[in-house]
Amino acid sequence: MTARGPNGAAARIRRSSRGRKLSTPDFLAHHPAPRADGRLSIAITYLELAKADWTQRSKPPAIAVDIAEDPAPTVATYRDLYDAVGRPWLWYERRAIPDIALAAVLTTPGHELHIARHDGALVGYFEILDGEIQFFGLTLDYIGRRIGPWLLDRAIERGFALGHDRLTLNTNTLDHPRALDTYRKAGFKILRREEKDVPDPRVLWPDVYRWPAR
Repeated sequence: MTARGPNGAAARIRRSSRGRKLSTPDFLAHHPAPRADGRLSIAITYLELAKADWTQRSKPPAIAVDIAEDPAPTVATYRDLYDAVGRPWLWYERRAIPDIALAAVLTTPGHELHIARHDGALVGYFEILDGEIQFFGLTLDYIGRRIGPWLLDRAIERGFALGHDRLTLNTNTLDHPRALDTYRKAGFKILRREEKDVPDPRVLWPDVYRWPAR
């Protein structure tokens, strides 16, 4: 059975053990089921953008989205952002490191965290360090509303404003199915690809990364 998700996307309807209706957006349907060995096979694509190749292709979103840098994010604030944006895509690396290590990342010279909000609600964020867009994404409620390409342009704009001649990022096969295409349309070129087996966060933290996704 399908219904319309929060962004208008089709979604499969399921029920929890308590009978509550749950929906899984179709753009998460490519995630494989957890394996018995607790590992997850992914393909990572590394990309690079030269300033001359940047194609600004986005129009401002139909809603007012404000972007503000958090100059001194706390570990707790960052973990909330990372979870809200990254959990559906099975981001786990920053969850796995202890607070002291994460604090060191957040206070690294040159690290920047920019948060997008609409009427106070979290839309997404991007994170830049040493010419790399380390993390970039939207919360599920704002996917499919033409905000992603616009926010990507703002991340690229900021990266070049910091004086970098080239910007890098990576995406993997757990990300949004159109993520790679979005980056390439912005002008990013593929540098290399690699396949890896990584820990499956749904096995490490089953109470957080529930399966099927919801």
